[in-house]
Amino acid sequence: MKDIIIIGGGVAGLMAAYKLSKIGLSVAVVEHHQFLASGPSTRNEGWLHRGTYHAASIASRETAVEVAKRCIYGHEQLKSFCPEAIEDMDKSPIAMLKDGDRAEEVKSRWKEAKVSFREISRREAKVSCPEADLSRPAALFEVNDVSINTRLLYRKLVSEAKRSGCEFFLDRKITKIDGTCLELCTSTGQRERIVGRKVVYAAGGGAADLMKKHHGINVPIRYWKSHLVVTKRLASMGVFYLDPQEAAMMHHGQVSVVGFNEDALLSEYPDYGVIKERARNLREGIKRIFPNWRANEALDVACVKVDLADQQEDARSLNIAIREPIPDHILALPGKLTEAPYLTDILVARIHEGIDDGIVSHRPCDTFQSVAEGV
Repeated sequence: MKDIIIIGGGVAGLMAAYKLSKIGLSVAVVEHHQFLASGPSTRNEGWLHRGTYHAASIASRETAVEVAKRCIYGHEQLKSFCPEAIEDMDKSPIAMLKDGDRAEEVKSRWKEAKVSFREISRREAKVSCPEADLSRPAALFEVNDVSINTRLLYRKLVSEAKRSGCEFFLDRKITKIDGTCLELCTSTGQRERIVGRKVVYAAGGGAADLMKKHHGINVPIRYWKSHLVVTKRLASMGVFYLDPQEAAMMHHGQVSVVGFNEDALLSEYPDYGVIKERARNLREGIKRIFPNWRANEALDVACVKVDLADQQEDARSLNIAIREPIPDHILALPGKLTEAPYLTDILVARIHEGIDDGIVSHRPCDTFQSVAEGV
């Protein structure tokens, strides 16, 4: 028997596996695909946020600052855990703001959230990034966001989790969930059973399907499709707009991965088919920054991210979420890659309280809480 079974081998599942294994719990990770992190966890810009974008782009100031602080928390934790995955550490990206009327509000939010930034002149930015057309932004800033090699990050998480005894079951289809017992089937038809004390669903949209199929529970998962363009490296450092409907990019070696701000489309089902019009809008956004870009040397990619909303009319948030719709079955959604450390720390603390090995003495506050709850 395992203490924890984690369903899903993306960023949330891998980070939870690493952290839960490190506190001495026996953990198993079950992944439907042949490879780990085959979904949204690798289909992104590889952008290790430091609150810069979200503090400026989220409408509610309170929410924006909250998300920015979580991103800073995750940014520092991931850099400390896997510094070898950080790319272009010696280059500070340039954040651009087209709407000059928002400049003071954006700077005020950054200061409140403790986002690092330095306002720079157009001339200084042009020296740093001569390839870009910087005539459109009303304000430019040097910031501390960085590119991250997600494959290297996940490889280290897997390695460290295995070192602590975590087992990985890849290419397994879950055929039945009975209590906290999972029945699995491999692509070759081999059947297995894994029993755990608790089950964590970190499979994104797949978690909703499992909850519906095996527990009859409708989880309000929403699917957001957006697009990326992968192309030859466009500049010496990362360049991104803070405004909606503009391009943002990070660089990985000799390649640039570019996304489009606030361009996600609410979809009924998760799929990776490219929507030509959306891809074309992104390509036009790249041209606005790099007029000499050769668009024929690029690859269009679709990605689908998920969030949890109680009401379908809620605005897109991609916030973290931890729910326990039935006892011992926990749903965990990371929101953004950079928020995964925050999410998994909360998850580990919650699971620790539910699975206590008793080797460490209780604190007075633990005893008081037990008495207060009538335990």
